[in-house]
Amino acid sequence: MPAGFNNVSFHRRRAILKTAGLVLVLTGLFTILDLVSTVPIPLTGMRAVFTGLVLLIFGFLALYHGYKLPIPEAIELIHGRGRGITASELVHLMRVDRATADRIIQALVHKGFLRTSAQRDEAEEVFDPVQ
Repeated sequence: MPAGFNNVSFHRRRAILKTAGLVLVLTGLFTILDLVSTVPIPLTGMRAVFTGLVLLIFGFLALYHGYKLPIPEAIELIHGRGRGITASELVHLMRVDRATADRIIQALVHKGFLRTSAQRDEAEEVFDPVQ
């Protein structure tokens, strides 16, 4: 495996982003919904709405970055290898599921970072990086 890609830190960062995003969204919703309770938390009025909306925005941003396709990481991994890649290799190296690996490859082909290889493998299609 190339020295530039660390799948443990990759998955840890994504898990932290997902967890933090969920916590921020739930806290933002609680802050806004607490306005209608009989004894609200110390934040009241426009401060509570503003704080709740800011927490919601940061929460949704963290969730987006936690769930988006890891295209930059895949580009780093593929170019670090210096040769073609298959979806199975991407699954093994990045520790993602097959559907995600197929979506990553299709996005990279669509953006012009990968192309179908001239060499054909009977088992699986090989994709070469565009130089």
